[in-house]
Amino acid sequence: MGKSDTVMGGGAWGFPDTVWALVLKAKDSSAKEYKQCLDQLISMYWKPVYRYIRIAWRKSNEDAKDLTQDFFSHFLEKEYLKPVDPQKGRFRTYVKVALKHFLINMKEKSQAQKRGGDTFTMSFDDVNDDPCRDDNSDPVGLFDKEWARMVISRSIKLLRDRLIDEGKDKYFNVFEMYYICRDSAGASSKYGDISTKLKVKETDVRNYLTYSRRVLKDIVRNEIKQYVIDESDIDDELKYLMSIQF
Repeated sequence: MGKSDTVMGGGAWGFPDTVWALVLKAKDSSAKEYKQCLDQLISMYWKPVYRYIRIAWRKSNEDAKDLTQDFFSHFLEKEYLKPVDPQKGRFRTYVKVALKHFLINMKEKSQAQKRGGDTFTMSFDDVNDDPCRDDNSDPVGLFDKEWARMVISRSIKLLRDRLIDEGKDKYFNVFEMYYICRDSAGASSKYGDISTKLKVKETDVRNYLTYSRRVLKDIVRNEIKQYVIDESDIDDELKYLMSIQF
């Protein structure tokens, strides 16, 4: 891999306060953090792009991967970031519009051409390729649904790390058993069952869940804060995220 290649996920470096801070740095190829910001920005949006192509456009797993990589190559090659303006709306909306136009143009071509030059390599190891997932969903909402999954998934991972750092491993174990480890019918475990399995008082189960939910809410708010330019939009974005049915 050459020095100009971009690796999905990037390295371990400080996360900017907002996605717009990331976008503005990724727009400027002369910026010191240009490549790092570009890596991080792409890593935040590749999965919604992939899922949208996979389901809404009925593409095979491999074709969806190829088109996802082609889209980001095209996105960078045509310098689509340059005209982006935080005052004109959400960056997520801009990406969706760009993706729609790209796919329409690709459909009109008899054969998608691979692009060379200053490109990057993507890893799809984290793809949960269930062809039935979201099969009946509104195609327009697929991108936002995958974005919401990404935000929630990252928030839960941060919750786990935070509780473990605080020495509250059992808090997360309770949270995981109640909200994540459901039965075949999708039902949550009852307080009594959790109490028995984890050997904690039933009142503690309730208290642990209350604490974990409060911490998770703060984490989700901070995650959403990354996606808005005006903090007054946080509550609206949070409300929208929680309205999405998985």
